Amino acid sequence: MKPQELSRKYATAVFSLALEKWLTALTAVQDKLARTPDLVKTLDDPDQSFAERQKTLDGIIPTDSDQGVRNFLYTLLKNGDIGLLKNVLVDLGQLARGGPQVQVARVTTAIALSDNDKEQFRQKLRAKYGANTELLFDVDPAILGGAIVQVGDKLIDGSVVTRLESLQNMLGVKV
Repeated sequence: MKPQELSRKYATAVFSLALEKWLTALTAVQDKLARTPDLVKTLDDPDQSFAERQKTLDGIIPTDSDQGVRNFLYTLLKNGDIGLLKNVLVDLGQLARGGPQVQVARVTTAIALSDNDKEQFRQKLRAKYGANTELLFDVDPAILGGAIVQVGDKLIDGSVVTRLESLQNMLGVKV
């Protein structure tokens, strides 16, 4: 085996091991949050100090979790984003399947897309962003129609609601 191939194998092993530890710990916390809705309310309660909420969170973090995992969860807690943990796990799962080079494209539409429409999005986005682009499809009736596509930090907003807002601003009237 060539040195380059061997180093890639070792790097892949380290990546997998490190990611597995994080996924195990974060999944355990998410499972507890999903089973206990009142716990999420407690963690999001602005009337409690950060120290109180952190102590509550410490009670559900697996004891063998490393400090990096704890610091990450504390950051989510401090920023009021603990509710995003489920989505973070979905994104981590996508990255784990394709490695760190995978891009995730989120496609949001007002109604659920047919399999054919999803495949058209896949083909177009993979042609533009690469074959390793993974797609996640969401439905949000509030956008009224069209689609919103986010790939990394790029946002393409072709929603009807955004078009109406643009028209309203351009005309200076309420639509």
